[in-house]
Amino acid sequence: MSYYAGTKQECEEYNTTVTSGEGYSGSTSRWGKIEEHQNGLEFAIIAHENYPSTMVQIDALPSDWRPELNP
Repeated sequence: MSYYAGTKQECEEYNTTVTSGEGYSGSTSRWGKIEEHQNGLEFAIIAHENYPSTMVQIDALPSDWRPELNP
């Protein structure tokens, strides 16, 4: 699964775009969870195949995003 990496604001806007475009409401009210890098400066969200973005696309979050999952 690929991700878009950008500012928190860019990820929020992308989340809103996909949520609105897909008509999510009710129990599914957001496209995806915004992932925050442990440094607190970088953010990413799962890329939706139907919604391209100008953010940087990465194939997967590197291990330093979630060190607790990569012992």
